[in-house]
Amino acid sequence: MTTKRVGRPPNPPAPTVPEPYDRPEYAERLQAIVDALEIGDLAKDVKLYCQKILRRCDLLRATDVKRFPAKGEEQVTLLLRVVFESTNGAAALRLPILRAVNTCLHPVFVARGLALLEAFDQIDLVGLHATVTDLGLADQMDRALRHKLVQILGPPVMTVLPKKPSARRSTVRPKDVTQKSWDDVMVLRKLKPKRQARVAA
Repeated sequence: MTTKRVGRPPNPPAPTVPEPYDRPEYAERLQAIVDALEIGDLAKDVKLYCQKILRRCDLLRATDVKRFPAKGEEQVTLLLRVVFESTNGAAALRLPILRAVNTCLHPVFVARGLALLEAFDQIDLVGLHATVTDLGLADQMDRALRHKLVQILGPPVMTVLPKKPSARRSTVRPKDVTQKSWDDVMVLRKLKPKRQARVAA
């Protein structure tokens, strides 16, 4: 005969707290983008990924808007457009593919505009994902996609602006400085040794 133990019941599982990006405000912002592009319904994991991009852009812009000027709506719209509006269509709106595409949206590629969309017309995203998955290289999807984009668009080389010439120090004596003091300053400038470039060990 078994004895029934009387005591405190086991603790119920703690309620799960939704991720910060899994909130109605981000879901509504994403739905507005999806409706504008007339995409239709997205898979749950795809929705959460896009909402995560929206939140990340919000946080970056709040930190430094000059350094991170891109808005979340712009990022998500571009990501969905280059996939959905290319020959790949809705079939390629899968999480692994979108992740790879997002990592390849280099500013230089994005600046090409229509050429970027045409490049994705030449890439079978679903087929590429199937190939790397069959080879056991699903985590290399972004590298395979970047290689194909470079073949079509060329390497993403950023334009380097020429450095501005350093301003030369004035040799004109300020009005509030005596001539003798200014002469002493000019002598010290000539005596000050120039900094030598460091030689790598």
